[in-house]
Amino acid sequence: MRHASALLAQELLSWPDVGTRPMFGLRAFYRRGVIFAMLPEKRAFEVPNGIAYKEGGKWKVFEVENEAGIGKALAVLEKAYARAAVTK
Repeated sequence: MRHASALLAQELLSWPDVGTRPMFGLRAFYRRGVIFAMLPEKRAFEVPNGIAYKEGGKWKVFEVENEAGIGKALAVLEKAYARAAVTK
């Protein structure tokens, strides 16, 4: 999961207006100050291969099953990123 998390973080940081901060052993991602995703860094979510994203004001966990799941995770994160622009 560390490898997948690093790949996802690298991609997220290439998106416009995205910043990151450490938070409770996780890595939080913001778009213009609005948090939209969290990736595991030093600890995991309820599931060891999960990432968190914000949807409808609530946190959801998406499981990255394998390297092929990274593309699906990016699609989910892209939607959360788009919603973060509307939130502010």
